[in-house]
Amino acid sequence: MREMIPDRPTLIGDGIENPWNALTMIHGAEMLGSPCLFRDGKGLSHAWHDTIPTDSHLQFLSVEQMVMDYSSIVAFDNLEHAVDLYSFRPAKDRRVALVVGNERLGVSKDICSIAQHAVQIPMISKTINCLNVAAASAVGLYYLSRGKGQKLQVRSNPESKRPDLLMMGVADHIELGSSIRSACAFGWGRTLVDDRFGTWFGCDRVTRSEGRGAARRGRNPIRLIPIAPSTRYTFSEVCVITSRPIGTPIHQANLARGPQQLIVIPDESRLRIEDEPWDRFGRAVNFIHLDLPTSNFTYHYRLLATIVLAEVARQVGQRARPVMRYPKRPKPFYDQSLRVAMAERGELLFLEDLVSY
Repeated sequence: MREMIPDRPTLIGDGIENPWNALTMIHGAEMLGSPCLFRDGKGLSHAWHDTIPTDSHLQFLSVEQMVMDYSSIVAFDNLEHAVDLYSFRPAKDRRVALVVGNERLGVSKDICSIAQHAVQIPMISKTINCLNVAAASAVGLYYLSRGKGQKLQVRSNPESKRPDLLMMGVADHIELGSSIRSACAFGWGRTLVDDRFGTWFGCDRVTRSEGRGAARRGRNPIRLIPIAPSTRYTFSEVCVITSRPIGTPIHQANLARGPQQLIVIPDESRLRIEDEPWDRFGRAVNFIHLDLPTSNFTYHYRLLATIVLAEVARQVGQRARPVMRYPKRPKPFYDQSLRVAMAERGELLFLEDLVSY
């Protein structure tokens, strides 16, 4: 376990089932300088020892320990009363626990009952409303750790601000599939894919099935466009995102310039950004870096890609909710008004006048 950064929120996995997701959550927490603990309710400990080929150990805690050790418990789930992650900031000088739940079941009810806050990531997709749990954890820790909120943009036509997207040279099909899932959830209808390692379009049946499963292709309508290494493009601006401190910090960059802007997320575990001919994508090439507190971490493409997609989605924004306008109700009729209305609309008759009929 690498040395953690003081005052960083603690990531707690509640009821996580997949040991590979648990391992990626640990790596994501280390990348962001946070500890990672688990509350085991779905047999994670047993699955971990049978699956993970490593000497590392899981650290567990109970709900009682959570209450004793943390003064601010944040349930990270798509709950009805949850506020959006971008603008949420917990009180200062408090020990914060960010609790992420099972992908199918969410955060347990007993933890929701003791949580002081509920936070969620705003989603755009109507078919995919959650991310891979490890990717979501990284996004949550990233924004909670920054210490200053930047609100989700509200626009009349946000799609006019959405840039094009290129996932470049991803060497692992699960990492690519999870990132495609994230792109769909954040509202992209298509993405370019540089599949130079054959992990998506030119793979065997097993790799194909696992990658599509990670991408939730059964209900993921995103269109994937393969690009050839020799293809040239004419984007006005190309933004290459890196984990290294090169260029502009991501929160100071404008990543919502519309379809003439291309966001490139290269797999830095396999590609050297210095060796790529970036000018083949467009005239102006800018390097943008994530604000990461550490430089020595286990690289996972899905974690960095999802953080980038979350920030671009924040800048692109969402459409303002329409104001509900109720039809005007007619004014009530009072006795005096009724008498006037009767006089105008009818004829006054007396009983003696009816005798002659």
